[in-house]
Amino acid sequence: MNTLIIVKISNVTFDEWKKKFDSDAEVQSKMMRNTLVGKVDEKTAMISTEVFDQEMVGQFMASDEFKKMEQELGLSHEVYQLSKT
Repeated sequence: MNTLIIVKISNVTFDEWKKKFDSDAEVQSKMMRNTLVGKVDEKTAMISTEVFDQEMVGQFMASDEFKKMEQELGLSHEVYQLSKT
């Protein structure tokens, strides 16, 4: 499933967030592929990805570790499903 995620960043810079995002590449590879990251501005990122294990993404984003990371970095995520028209 093609997915677009808008990440709002408040406690760190885009570059600091991107380092953390990149450090999770191994975990990400187990649930999504063909991932592209775009910098909107210093406090906003866009992630375009193909999710092939939606259940794992849900579990990952609901985990205590993920919630703690969101709080520490000051992140919020808006998730959108994309489809061809």
